[in-house]
Amino acid sequence: MPFREAADIQMADTFFSITNTVALLAWVALVLFPSRRAVSHLLCGIVVPAVLAAGYAAVIGWKLSQDGPPPGDLSTIGGLKAMFADDWVFAAAWAHYLVFDMVVGAWIARDAVRLAIPWPLRTVCLVLTFLLGPVGFLLHVVTRLTLRRAVATDAGPATPMP
Repeated sequence: MPFREAADIQMADTFFSITNTVALLAWVALVLFPSRRAVSHLLCGIVVPAVLAAGYAAVIGWKLSQDGPPPGDLSTIGGLKAMFADDWVFAAAWAHYLVFDMVVGAWIARDAVRLAIPWPLRTVCLVLTFLLGPVGFLLHVVTRLTLRRAVATDAGPATPMP
């Protein structure tokens, strides 16, 4: 493997590691302090997703300027696999996931605190959102609907949900 190619792979791996570490630290703060506005609104709702999005945009912009549009048909699995074979594109795509999972996690934290969802359920939803994105979101939606119905049943007629 030529030196330049090895260095490029190492730099992509470093970008991947940095974005993962930043996201992990923010997720730890979100799980531990979901009711703190500085964490759920600012840090995990805006700042960290924006920093990761900037890294994503920089890599995608750089790759497009270097390589032009991706080759192949991106509407097929084969075309996507070919595009993601590039370490930089894969690392950027992972940053894309990190951004959106964190935005969803911040919303879940705020919503769960607002609805007084018990901390064990809230924590499971947040951890699953970090690890399995849509699964954590789905569990939160099911939890909030189930608890909302339980509260409405105990309290009388249901009120419209905001």
